[in-house]
Amino acid sequence: SLRARLSARAHDKEINIVSVAPNDSLIASGSQDKTVKLWRATDLGLHGTLKGHKRGIWDCQFSPHDRVLATASGDRTLKLWSIADCSCVRTFQGHMAGVLRVRFLVTGLQLVSSGSDGLIKLWTIRTNECESTIDAHNDKVWALDLSPCGTALFSGGADSKIAVWRDTTKEKDDAMREAEEKNILMEQKLSNHLRHKQYEEALDIALELDKPNQVLRVLTEIVEKDAKSNKGLETLQRHAVNWPLNRLTQILRYCREWNTRARNSHIAMLVVKAVVTKIPAAKLASYEGIPEIFACIAPYAERHFDRLDGLVGSSYLLDFTLFSMGSLHCDSSENYSDWVQRSKFVLPPKAVEGKVQIGGSLVVGAKTNVDDVSESSEDEIVTIGESDSDEE
Repeated sequence: SLRARLSARAHDKEINIVSVAPNDSLIASGSQDKTVKLWRATDLGLHGTLKGHKRGIWDCQFSPHDRVLATASGDRTLKLWSIADCSCVRTFQGHMAGVLRVRFLVTGLQLVSSGSDGLIKLWTIRTNECESTIDAHNDKVWALDLSPCGTALFSGGADSKIAVWRDTTKEKDDAMREAEEKNILMEQKLSNHLRHKQYEEALDIALELDKPNQVLRVLTEIVEKDAKSNKGLETLQRHAVNWPLNRLTQILRYCREWNTRARNSHIAMLVVKAVVTKIPAAKLASYEGIPEIFACIAPYAERHFDRLDGLVGSSYLLDFTLFSMGSLHCDSSENYSDWVQRSKFVLPPKAVEGKVQIGGSLVVGAKTNVDDVSESSEDEIVTIGESDSDEE
């Protein structure tokens, strides 16, 4: 039979939790009077009182390794206390309702808590941060405990459910380590392929590694390599036909980003051209996400084409200047009309309101009849753009 050896009035209100230290030297009691008291196990003498919580204490646990005590309170906080001087050394905030249970993990470096908000939280003591939040119960989580080896966590709530949680930290670390090793190996292969100018193999690896900058570099090398033979587009088309849907979406997503910068727009437009010329439009429209990507590419593409049109128009001034310099310093009887016929303009010169228009710019002082234009006299004034004065 059991009988009470020692008894003491410990608190002013009901006691919610009693916990014993790992070495059996101290007993901690938590009460609705917002305090935790530490008692000597030998004679129930008071060792100290922990004050700081604003509501009742629901749970308290000793660390398995250090002389500290963790407490859970209805004020939505966890606190870590020093047993030596009964001072608070850490406060953990994050629960949306009262904290009902707290446990130390086997290493003593982390805490796990459960609360009235139905959440289970994992805390790192050193950083004071919540590392993970688990939402598995629809009501208060009253019960929480760990297996002796620390690999499993058990929780029970007011929703009448018991949940078992397994520690997968080691598996995740191993998987992360394997992924890093594989990534290093793939990056080495990519560097080797680029060094030996094996661009097709390098493109596949760069896409698999999801490295947009490396993909852009490889595509640029492919286009520049085939620039003299004008087969860069054909090479891209050959790749585009063999790309699966996920790879095609990935490439077009890269093009959308590249196209926002004028420096990379040329490669982006070549890739888009290779895709739309080899894959039917109806098929592209049926793929999820691709129409939206094209809708984002279009505005920047129009802006780049407008910029190129402006450059082409401005280049006619250079042609006209070079022609004028030739007519001044050469004895050739070549006239303006012969130069016009020999030159290959995207937009041919034309007379507009008595002025000759070359590439979108007006040349004031030239004769209206383009076919009969002769060399300009030394008295003629040539200006570019609209003239504010009427032609005399």
